[in-house]
Amino acid sequence: MPPLFLCLILCGVSGSLLASPYLTRDQNPLTLVYGQPMPTNAWLPDSKQFKYNISLDIANTVNDDAGTNDSLFIDYESYHLTLGGTYGLNNNWAIKLDLPFIYRSGGTFDHAIDEWHKFFGLPRGIRPNVPEDQFRVSYTKNGTTQLDLTNSQSGLTDSQLAIGRQLHQSSENALSLWASIDIPLGDSNQLTGNDDVDFAVMLAAASHLDTWFSVDANLGAVFPGDSVLPGLETESFVWFGHAGTQIGLNQTFALKLQLAGHGSYYQNTDIEFLGDALIIIFGGTMNTGKCSALDVGVSEDIDPGASPDFSLLVSWKSRLGEC
Repeated sequence: MPPLFLCLILCGVSGSLLASPYLTRDQNPLTLVYGQPMPTNAWLPDSKQFKYNISLDIANTVNDDAGTNDSLFIDYESYHLTLGGTYGLNNNWAIKLDLPFIYRSGGTFDHAIDEWHKFFGLPRGIRPNVPEDQFRVSYTKNGTTQLDLTNSQSGLTDSQLAIGRQLHQSSENALSLWASIDIPLGDSNQLTGNDDVDFAVMLAAASHLDTWFSVDANLGAVFPGDSVLPGLETESFVWFGHAGTQIGLNQTFALKLQLAGHGSYYQNTDIEFLGDALIIIFGGTMNTGKCSALDVGVSEDIDPGASPDFSLLVSWKSRLGEC
């Protein structure tokens, strides 16, 4: 393809398509409660500019795992809706609020996901032997059942309030530092919160390597509060992060790939679903207007059994004011 023609296609790719992470986290309900922030754009909004987003994660998993002294059975489908907003206080500081709502129940997509794994030759786990459309979260330690949930759950979850400082910014590169606090709006009995305050710090970096290619990354630590699993303590701090890349195809569409992970939130357990997790998210983003974009992505657990089998993300991002 002639270079001039390629430039005409790609040079118009909007900044809203590039260097902007997927707004999703590990949908494991036993780690989601501990205040790990959503991925964050390294570029802060301009002074008095407001950016907002609406994200929906649909996750489904079935896991049956036994450790040395404990065991876990988990079978659920969840719909996790997050309303987020970031406001530029001035050119160097911004505040950010994420307000999530979650609904968990039996698995409407159980059969479809099992067929997906079967068709592509992916590990099916115990799915073929488990009844479809059931909800259960059961944890046992030293022969004693510590948690056994069988009814659907819904409600507000713990929310994150953060403040960010722009450390560096240019048209090609950005670096920002964030500190967040977990607002305990959820309920530990429903696995929508841990009835405690969690803290986190995070660095966000991004770079436009070309008019059509960009990379972004977050790296941080969570300082979790009380555990939602009786008899199992949380770690004093937990690392988390992601690395992503976006490739613009034209002025409207870009492909996205993101690798995300976190450390174990729990001490003294060798159950995979309670340990380290590594997840790949792939899909794309589309400009839906001068100031907005729509992300669609599918995630898979790279380490089977460590996080939900399958998640679908749909996220709409926009901002007020001039673009």
